Amino acid sequence: MRTLKIAMIFLIIFCAFQNVTSDKYVVGSGGKVIKEDNRTEPEKKADKNDTLVITARLIEIPGTFPPNDLYNYVYIMKYRVIKVEKGAYTKKEILVGQYNPLIPRDKIKDKMDKYVDGDVKKFEVGAKHRLVLITPIEKVWSEQIESDYFDSEDEQYFALKTDILK
Repeated sequence: MRTLKIAMIFLIIFCAFQNVTSDKYVVGSGGKVIKEDNRTEPEKKADKNDTLVITARLIEIPGTFPPNDLYNYVYIMKYRVIKVEKGAYTKKEILVGQYNPLIPRDKIKDKMDKYVDGDVKKFEVGAKHRLVLITPIEKVWSEQIESDYFDSEDEQYFALKTDILK
């Protein structure tokens, strides 16, 4: 009888603990554990799609960015992969499309605002970024893509989030 009482108490405590901790928590930006509902829209989209989260150094911006008063576009740049945080990627370099790169990531306020996030103000060769990427680009963008890598067979990724790293 005593064993049954102990088992019942254990079961009650276990059930109560399960109810208290039933909220779903995830690893968000910067490795912080956050409640799922508090994630940014790009982070939510990243979880629902094939994504790659990497730390990389911007090594090439071919040509010059077109002015934004003409049209909206995604511009393909080349990064050197330093670390893969989520997903699988084995190559040393990666082609990444940035939406309207002349506009700081946090100032994008058009239809792409729900897809693009980050704290990068200006794209410069040599800068180190943390990137949340999705492929193919067509999952979020179907209009103009500016690329000097048209003859490359490498897959191109769209940057959902780009944060500057020191």
